[in-house]
Amino acid sequence: MTKFSQKIYFHVTVDSAEWLGYIYGINSSGEGIGNMKKRMVLLSALVLCGCMLIGAGAADTASQTQLTRQAITHFQQSPPEEDTSYPGYPTWKTWQIDSCEVFPCRLIEEKDIWELIFTPSDDRSRWICAVDLSAGKIITPLFNGSMWKAANDQLLLETGGRYQLCDLNGSLTDVSIPHTGHVLAVDDQGYVLCQYPVTRTVRTDSGTMPYTFHQYTLLGPDFSVLLDNIDEYYNVGQYDYSCDSELFYNGLVAVRVGATDWYLPDGGPWPRLYFNSKYMFIDHSGKIVSNARYDEVSNENDRWFGCHGTTEYLLDSNGNEREQANYCYVPSTWAENIVEQAEKDGLRLSYHTPYRLNIHRDEFCELAWQTIQTVNPNINLPEPAQPFSDCDEDIVRQIASLGIVTGYEDGTFQPTRELSRQEAAVILQRLYTVLYGKIEASSTLYADNGSIGVWAKDSVYAMRQTGIMQGVGANRFDPKNGYTCEQSIITMLRMTQKA
Repeated sequence: MTKFSQKIYFHVTVDSAEWLGYIYGINSSGEGIGNMKKRMVLLSALVLCGCMLIGAGAADTASQTQLTRQAITHFQQSPPEEDTSYPGYPTWKTWQIDSCEVFPCRLIEEKDIWELIFTPSDDRSRWICAVDLSAGKIITPLFNGSMWKAANDQLLLETGGRYQLCDLNGSLTDVSIPHTGHVLAVDDQGYVLCQYPVTRTVRTDSGTMPYTFHQYTLLGPDFSVLLDNIDEYYNVGQYDYSCDSELFYNGLVAVRVGATDWYLPDGGPWPRLYFNSKYMFIDHSGKIVSNARYDEVSNENDRWFGCHGTTEYLLDSNGNEREQANYCYVPSTWAENIVEQAEKDGLRLSYHTPYRLNIHRDEFCELAWQTIQTVNPNINLPEPAQPFSDCDEDIVRQIASLGIVTGYEDGTFQPTRELSRQEAAVILQRLYTVLYGKIEASSTLYADNGSIGVWAKDSVYAMRQTGIMQGVGANRFDPKNGYTCEQSIITMLRMTQKA
């Protein structure tokens, strides 16, 4: 559901020869190596030039400045246009200027800060710069390297292995990357994942051998070390190209730390290194929040799961776990037929819906939007609400603009927070009001009325009056318990049937 406007660049750890191959088109068979000496001289000149450009902060040549100005003028006159030809790959259309292909990449949406990537037709190099399109301002000169959005509206620049923070005025500050490693990714909150090589004695099928592989360091937005010597980082978005701007999910990241034994099978074609550390979870402060260690972890539908052997557990944002049956993705027997009907009517969360798990706030918004489209597809919609500090989903913003959901006092929405039954009742009442108008509340009280929040009572009893949301049995409402995905789907189906 989440659509991220920021593009994150991942670097593959390679040696100099491999990097040359990337820049100059040298393939794995060694084609083009005959001119290696000349190319190494050229590469050295490029790296030196890049260092001078960034270090000086204003050493751009007149031709480079002119080229950048032409690109800014073009994009001011014709704003960057999304390229929709590759679904799932959020990107922008390129533009040709002189002999260069120019690719725009959004860095800071609210300030109209963009990265412009210049690739000459001979494909011998790749140059980038940062610009303020609304102001027509060049922030950085053209340089050969990489760039990420960092914390506090700063940019992280890399050239020739040198890292600097750049503010939007172009002022530069050197930053240090541990272990002389390199940056893999920077997320939209400014957290940094670095990679560095280590050499260990590893077991093989035929004995032992020294072997060089990679470990990781997680840095905070201020570049302080949160956790070092990470054996493996679980990349949630590695196969989802719309989710490459987050390192933490549900406030947690899964890592493996503390390996003491490494095993490398003989043979190939791509031998994998095995090691004996297990997964644990850490929060934004670097604190270990999971008491258990897991053989395997996964993240599905914005939920963390961990396995001890064959037993799977669902984890919350505090690292608390509860055993989870493998059949949570199948509707309960009592709900199966109704859920099937609802999904035929367009009320569906995903192909792999966790029916028996408690629904999240953003998932409930998704169902609310589907309900609106079913009941009144021509509804007059106001402008979407401003993004929350932790959520810019279009559907959430649209539902918020209708007054159906609100955020919290700190400006967050907490999209992956589980919804309680009384919170669901409040949202349902607001949705009902938008679709059908106000309704009187039932005068028949639940036996656990005293447990229902004062702020939710009108909504709970209004939904009882409509028959859209009922109690759990024995005349109880159970207000603080979670509301499952299948219950939510069925509730929304009842909402559509009131039309």
